Amino acid sequence: MDPKNETSPNAADNQMLNPNAENEDLTLPLESIQPLHKRSASDSLAFVKEPYWHAPSSSAQGRLLGGAAGSSSASHMDPKKLKRLIANRASAQKSRLRRVEYVDKLEKKAEFLEATASLVSPRVTSERKKRMMLLKENAELKQKIEFYDKLLEKQDGEAAMLNIKH
Repeated sequence: MDPKNETSPNAADNQMLNPNAENEDLTLPLESIQPLHKRSASDSLAFVKEPYWHAPSSSAQGRLLGGAAGSSSASHMDPKKLKRLIANRASAQKSRLRRVEYVDKLEKKAEFLEATASLVSPRVTSERKKRMMLLKENAELKQKIEFYDKLLEKQDGEAAMLNIKH
């Protein structure tokens, strides 16, 4: 039976899911989406050889979910599920784009911070050397103060002894 001439409730579903149908705009954006990243082992579809979606094919049913046209065709899929699937894929694509933008932003920030650190590092080293020199000078001055305090006490003691004798 021709899907265009069907009068059952599934006729609208078949027409909507058929890539040759008038409502092609529902699946066309999904089919035209290409992943921006290469799949890794952590991806759920890492070992799938074909993409999850295909461009419109010459087959009458079209394939939305990988595999053979007869085994897993979109014509048997509930329109709500298909709509949700398309929305989920669009959302996932947006999420991947946001993640890529975020990673790029972090990489630029890291480069900026590394450049800043390389500019500031010599100054930090210089300031540490100055601090060490000042600490050393401070310790020397404290020793001199202690020495002169003892010398002053000794001279005061001698002066007091001279005053007592006279």
